[in-house]
Amino acid sequence: MLRKILLTGLLASTLVFAQRGGGGGGSRGGGSNMPNIGFGGGTPFDKVSDALKLSKDQKKDFKAAMDEGQKQATPVHEEILKTRQQIAEAVAGGKSSEELVKNEGVLEAQMAEIEMRAFAKVAETLEEDQKPRAGMLFQMMRGFFAKKNWNTTEN
Repeated sequence: MLRKILLTGLLASTLVFAQRGGGGGGSRGGGSNMPNIGFGGGTPFDKVSDALKLSKDQKKDFKAAMDEGQKQATPVHEEILKTRQQIAEAVAGGKSSEELVKNEGVLEAQMAEIEMRAFAKVAETLEEDQKPRAGMLFQMMRGFFAKKNWNTTEN
């Protein structure tokens, strides 16, 4: 039975990867109005600047908003990591983790608020022709400040 389930899962995942066109945008159909920023090199700053076609002043505003967001997010992110460790220790020790889980949820909500405030600051600076591409930045914002430096590809 387990073998059949594994084979079915393997077949399904193979079919998913074998799909043509689909929703990729670009020359493959798809039809998304989101710019194709790819997963290649470049910093998050470069990717967003290029995708949104930011002016020199907008780039300064974008960097300032992200730097401010990083400053606010760093202590929250450190608390999240500590709380997750405490949850793991409580579970491993057979203790209740309910209060810790609630605290972690509050911290995650704080992080989401910081991310959305940074997004809103940037969105306010966009010209009308740039606003349709802001969805790309919105999608990137989740976890944007989860590293020591938002503008690096390393953790």
